[in-house]
Amino acid sequence: MQFNRIFVSEDIDSNNLGVITMLQGLGYTQIGHSQYCDEALLKLKRALLDGNPFQILITDLSFDNPRDKKHLQNGQELIAAIKAVQPEIKVVVFSVEDNHSTIKSLFEDQKIEGYVCKGLNGLKELKNSIEAVSQNKTYTCPIATAVLQRKNVLELDGYEQQLLLYLAQGHRQNEISALLKEKGISPNSIRSVEANISKLKDYFDASNTTQLVYIATSMGII
Repeated sequence: MQFNRIFVSEDIDSNNLGVITMLQGLGYTQIGHSQYCDEALLKLKRALLDGNPFQILITDLSFDNPRDKKHLQNGQELIAAIKAVQPEIKVVVFSVEDNHSTIKSLFEDQKIEGYVCKGLNGLKELKNSIEAVSQNKTYTCPIATAVLQRKNVLELDGYEQQLLLYLAQGHRQNEISALLKEKGISPNSIRSVEANISKLKDYFDASNTTQLVYIATSMGII
């Protein structure tokens, strides 16, 4: 389906502006927005009653705003509230939250369609999520994908963390092999380094070493 009307719920001005600017760059002109969950719900409901509903909601999870009297405290509550009256609305979460149970619950319990973590490639991933959801697919950015697959530092041994660190420092595979040999760390052949980096890319669902380093850095592993 092609989205005509998109609603953005985000309490930080710069993030709100960034998302709206990105959407406008994609050709979307009917964009609603709010910095408060209560106001967002009212606008979404009003559009529904007017017979011109928003088709997709992009929302943060955490809202820190000066309005003391709030009925809806966060993005999860906003999603639940709008889904109760407009279950067909598509929802993409755009948040710094990378907690496994939170993401899992949003997909399983609140039936969201996409989850994107804010960060260096956040807006690019958000664009990808909208394209995927418009094709009736679900979408998770690489970081959220890794989180859902329970990838974390506790599952990596010292050798794997060392490889990630060398990659983050910009070393090539032959250089990593030499550095491992200098430190007396095995396995240290170029072939074994290549094989283990390939395993790490599979482990984190990364398409290349740049994305691998980005995911590992974003998750606080290196």
